[in-house]
Amino acid sequence: MKDISELYSILKDRYDKYSRELTLVEDKLSAYSNPTASIAVKSINGNKYYYMQWRDGSKVRSKMLGRVEPGTAAAEESSILERKGLLSRRKELIKLINILEPKKEELRKLAMAPDLDEEFTFEVFWKNELSSRVSVHKNKVHISRYTLHPIRQIFHADTITRHQLTEALRLRCFEEGRADIDTKLAAIGLTEYDPLEIIRRTHGVSYNDFIWICFPGENLRAEDVLVRKLV
Repeated sequence: MKDISELYSILKDRYDKYSRELTLVEDKLSAYSNPTASIAVKSINGNKYYYMQWRDGSKVRSKMLGRVEPGTAAAEESSILERKGLLSRRKELIKLINILEPKKEELRKLAMAPDLDEEFTFEVFWKNELSSRVSVHKNKVHISRYTLHPIRQIFHADTITRHQLTEALRLRCFEEGRADIDTKLAAIGLTEYDPLEIIRRTHGVSYNDFIWICFPGENLRAEDVLVRKLV
């Protein structure tokens, strides 16, 4: 699942980049007062003049730019070339976004789906006292509860589902709907809201209690992770 998550992150970054660029391109195109303008040469009394022409509804309007001489219409020609370049880039960006969007969503679902082949364990502590040990195997979660004290224990049963585990862990995370959610996730190296991954990084600590979560291989004590001083 790690490769899927990494690929999703790369695809999402590229999708977001193209979306931001498309917004900038649209803004630049909207600034053109004559989006259909082109340069034409007209002969009047034997003299040649540059005209800018554009369509206004069913009518074609024009504006004289000056005699046909090198550089007379250079500024207008540059503007028209820039607009054509922006139109071409907009067309390309829309194609890229339309290609990436369904792939991004497919990878997001895969990345967010629980890996039922993944087996893992973790321990829940109250201060430095073990309150429960959690073992996950496919869709089953077995919990060894060493205390039933409601302040020191976060699980209500010895066996729960993966979904129930996710919901229990969600209560130890910052809220998903907060306005600064992207900033909070980025600060811990995530791009999507995943309770288990958030807990891996934050240890599920809270200002409201002394509960925290430890994963295998972590040489930690309550003093290392809790945001409240032990009393």
